[in-house]
Parts: sequence; C-alpha cells; structure tokens
Amino acid sequence: MSIFEESLRSQREIWKEITPRVLALNETQAFLPPRQPKRIILFGIGSSHHAARLSASILSRAKEQLRVPVFAFPSQAIGVEFHPQSGDWAFGFSHRGKTPWTTGALEKFKSAGAWTALVAGQGIGELQTSPMEKCEPHSISVTGAICAVTTLILGRSIAQEWGRISQENDPDLEDCKSRAGKGPQVVLGEWEGEWVAREAALKLMEAARIPVRAYGSEEYLHGPKFCEKKSDLVWTIEASLKTSPLDFIRSLVEMQWLALATAINLGVNPDEPDSR
Repeated sequence: MSIFEESLRSQREIWKEITPRVLALNETQAFLPPRQPKRIILFGIGSSHHAARLSASILSRAKEQLRVPVFAFPSQAIGVEFHPQSGDWAFGFSHRGKTPWTTGALEKFKSAGAWTALVAGQGIGELQTSPMEKCEPHSISVTGAICAVTTLILGRSIAQEWGRISQENDPDLEDCKSRAGKGPQVVLGEWEGEWVAREAALKLMEAARIPVRAYGSEEYLHGPKFCEKKSDLVWTIEASLKTSPLDFIRSLVEMQWLALATAINLGVNPDEPDSR
C-alpha cells in the first residue's frame, strides 16, 4: 500500500482528532481575540490556496452565525490586490509553514495590527491541523486545514457536521479504478466545485503524473472548450450543498481517491517524485 493510500485511509480519523481539539480552543475563548473581526482573510499557495478558498466558502455561507466579510486569496495577492488592516483576522495556510509568500503575507498583517494565525501541520504554527504528511500528494493537510479553521471560527455547529461526515465510508478503490481509467484531460466545477476541480487536477498531476487542466465551468465555455479534442475526457465536479456546507468534502475526498486510482491504473507510484 502506498503512503498516499495510507493517508487517504487515515483521513477521517484525523478529522476526529482535529475537531474536539480545535473546538476546545473556540470554547475556552483563550485563542481568538475577544472582539469580532472586521474581516476574515484566508490565503495560501497551491493546495493551501485551495484549502483557503474552500474554508472561505463554508464561512461565507454561515451568514446568520458569522456576520463579517470573508475573503480568500493566493498569498501573492496580499499587499498588492488586498491590503491588510487593523482588526483583520488573517489565516495563512502552509502545511510545512515554510512558504515564503505566505509567511511574508502574515508579517504584513501583523505590521498592520491584525490578528494572525499560521495554519500548519502538527508541531508548526499557531493553528495545528494534521500530522506532517510523508509524500507530496497532500490530502489530510488539505481537508485537515479546512476542518481546523472552520471549527475554530464556527464552533460546535460545524463540529457536529464534521463528526457526521467522519463516520461515512471511504470510496471503494476498485470502483474508483474502474471509473478513473487513465484519467481526464480537463476537470470542471462551479462555485465550491471549481476549487475542488483545481485541487483534483493538482492531485492528478502529483499522483499520476498526467497533465490536467482545471477551470470554472463558465470559464471553460468561453475559451478553453475551443481547444477540446473529441478524445478528451472531461470530469465535472458535483459539489451540491443541499444538506450541509460540508457536502463538497465528499466530492473532494472522492477526487483524491480517483487520483490514486488513476496512478495505479497507469502503473505510477504516487509516493515517488517523477524521475523523467
């Protein structure tokens, strides 16, 4: 069994560990500032950026509970497209805590008088998520960061949702292998689904070593579709939020398993860096 597969199989247990630990931070009121933020800003690079975007979508939908603006950006945008202010709560996502653009953005927020937290793997940063992953196709660090930040800010209501989704079964790997084939050329999504699609494409590139493009659905129809070949396989993300703001997590986990399945089908070891 690959390390990547081991990580996927442990993912729900990681959520079960993160949720009560971070919920305690929320309920003791010793971690977050006593005053409500003026704005909440989340940022990162790569998978961390995708985790920031998906966390922001959950927070933005909790309008009755959280009545402050929520923004998500790539770390490079901080200080250029988005300017820190006093009273902000700024969350920088970086699993290993060593991404210069992200740590630099946190410093910009600190200089402006904002409250800041580095969202990183266990043993690193102020808000700790999952244990450090042993291979590059990050999985638990993505969902673990979403779990930690949303639980910290929204508290028991979202913790209960994480508890429910933690009890569900993982996708069947043999079924995923049958469905995945040799993987897609394009992955599409809309709203939360777009960021699931972008994370899925990244996982397919990292795990299976195939070039995959990802777009928002409307973006695809207004340009990239004209480059589509008849042989191209397009995967579309279904990220319905009919019952819970965490419904898209099912799609995200499924895409992680499909990335693993594609790697197996292609005879690629997802744990080893590309030797080409």
